[in-house]
Amino acid sequence: MKPALRLLACLTLATAGIAMAPISSLTQERAAHVTPDLVVGITIDQMRPDYFFRYWNHLGEGGLKRLVNEGFFFRNGHFRHGQTSTGPGHAAQLTGTTPAIHGLLGNSWYVRELDRSINVIEAVGSGFRGVGSRPDYDGEKGPVNMLTTTVGDELYLHTGHRSRTIGLSRKDRGAILPAGHTGQAYWFEGSTGNFITSTFYRDELPDWLQAFNARNLAQEYLTQVWEPLHPIDGYVESREDENPYEGRTGGSTAFPFDLPALMADGASPSLLNTTPFSDQLLLELAKGAIEGEGLGRGPVPDILSLALSATDAIGHRFGPASKQMQDHILRLDGYLADFFSYLDREFGMERVLVFLTADHGGAYIPHYLRDQGIPTGHPDNETGISGEIAGAIRGFLQDRYGRDLLLAVSNQNLFLDLPAMDALGLDPDGVRVEVKRFALTLDAVGGAMTAQTLTRTEFTLGPRAAMQHSWHQKRSGDVVIWLEPQTQGGTGTGGTGHGTPWAYDRHVPILFMGAGIPAGESMELVHVSDIAPTVANFLNSPLPSGNIGRPLNDFLRPR
Repeated sequence: MKPALRLLACLTLATAGIAMAPISSLTQERAAHVTPDLVVGITIDQMRPDYFFRYWNHLGEGGLKRLVNEGFFFRNGHFRHGQTSTGPGHAAQLTGTTPAIHGLLGNSWYVRELDRSINVIEAVGSGFRGVGSRPDYDGEKGPVNMLTTTVGDELYLHTGHRSRTIGLSRKDRGAILPAGHTGQAYWFEGSTGNFITSTFYRDELPDWLQAFNARNLAQEYLTQVWEPLHPIDGYVESREDENPYEGRTGGSTAFPFDLPALMADGASPSLLNTTPFSDQLLLELAKGAIEGEGLGRGPVPDILSLALSATDAIGHRFGPASKQMQDHILRLDGYLADFFSYLDREFGMERVLVFLTADHGGAYIPHYLRDQGIPTGHPDNETGISGEIAGAIRGFLQDRYGRDLLLAVSNQNLFLDLPAMDALGLDPDGVRVEVKRFALTLDAVGGAMTAQTLTRTEFTLGPRAAMQHSWHQKRSGDVVIWLEPQTQGGTGTGGTGHGTPWAYDRHVPILFMGAGIPAGESMELVHVSDIAPTVANFLNSPLPSGNIGRPLNDFLRPR
């Protein structure tokens, strides 16, 4: 060997020897430093990003402000998909993908083989039963319709089944989908006020949950009167309390809401759902789960998913501009401050990775906007696509082909009768195009695409791209349509809705805090499906099977 080459070889081996000696300990040291003991994912149902700053001057220092001041805020976070509802919204966070891949088209969708709609967490024909529930409860529930893994599933496999994922929510789907296929899920039964599960997961409630239910906290919270946390005259960021736009609780749209009186009149514990106290209850349950399951205290990381749903119920009934929404956000701020203090005491925030997002946004009430002179598309369209729009399409099909070929309207999908078209000798693609063309002539319809377009063309921007991310080749319909902006939502009965591809429904907060993450913010476009690969990288765990998300870890490195 030439002297120069021999010297190079010696130097290489020497350097390798120096590097090789501590490599195992360095890996272990680095993993122990950057890998959190516990991941806490917080989903605030129907949380709009503007609430942080709209109510900023009323917030305390330890809750939402702490997330902004100590954490990293992605202020331009959006969903990739356009069917913005709870089911696909919760699935996006920890699967890292969209309905086009995970298969959850909405909170429910039409299934041709069954000739009916199924719920997103309905385990058809499984025989699963409720656990801890009333005897007649329909317990055929589980994550079986979700076609991909979650971060928790991959971590469970990666750690040899040692890691645990727990999903908690007032809503069954809010608990079940983030828990994945290998976790545990517990949700609120409105008729009893208890948290329950199904035999998909286990045959008996764990001891800690039985003890929690025995505390009867739901009934305790229902002895309160919901009135403004602060003097209502100071709630200048929201419209007048008594107004014609909002839904009613106990015959009123305005404070106070006398929960004990409503219970005495025959209301069930589900009354709690449309009050801030349901979120207070869930955060108390979260503490019980951490302590009862020993989460974050084992040899491998665990995941706790919390879906706080009061914002959604209050938003649907009173709308984003209401005094009730303002009061709820201020109360939720205090509940979160208490919970973050609990995490500080139990773990230290550097040992915990917290992320906060939403499952969708929410629209202003259409009639409220109309009275402000803002275009709303069709403010009297209370039933959305399934009402007068579907009726007009049925009439068109009857006139054009002599037969109503519309089997079902599900979410924003029109399902056509393929066997009937075959019997009539009709070309399905031709019928789809005709239906699309007619739909675009209707008031309130903002756009439409056929199945063949969605199959053959890839869209990258705007509502077409969002609707394509909501379209699954095996499960979706023949024509997809969506409404014009600010059109969907209750009017005659008050309240508002969501479920569109427009910015107010897709734009949601995405924040990370703890685990050494620096304070900061970014206006770069990111997506809720980016949360999954980001969390997976913190955990040194494989990505979910259907992941299309982009890791955001480069933004979150300690400086």
